[in-house]
Amino acid sequence: MAVRDVQSEIIAALQVLLADVGQVEEGDVRTIFDADDASYPDEFIVLQPGGTEEVLGTHPRMPNSVPERAVFNIVLVSKKREYAAGLRAMRLAVKVATAGHLCGLVGVAGITAAGFQPETPTTPGEGRRWAAHVMPLQISYLQPLK
Repeated sequence: MAVRDVQSEIIAALQVLLADVGQVEEGDVRTIFDADDASYPDEFIVLQPGGTEEVLGTHPRMPNSVPERAVFNIVLVSKKREYAAGLRAMRLAVKVATAGHLCGLVGVAGITAAGFQPETPTTPGEGRRWAAHVMPLQISYLQPLK
């Protein structure tokens, strides 16, 4: 019997929520920045999973489940020369798409809390084309183990 993977369900739900904002790719933003791939649009979203930790104290660790907290980095990227306005517009569109209770992830069973952490804008490095705006979304959930 397969164990339900809550993180995969969260990523799939975020891809659906963010589809109206722009193209969504799951992966590591550094590999995209390093790739000279002309198929990428001028602006899009990279959904990059971050750290995960067990949350002790909120729910006890049980044989059937474990409480976890994970960060999912919603990275808005642009290779436009005038990138700032586009990234601000995408940021607002992400906030609209994730509005409401549990940041719009109410269809994923087991989520107990969700919210954005401090955001980080990044200008293109020397010799680089990509600017980015990182929006870390922290989500607490109960991960089944059986």
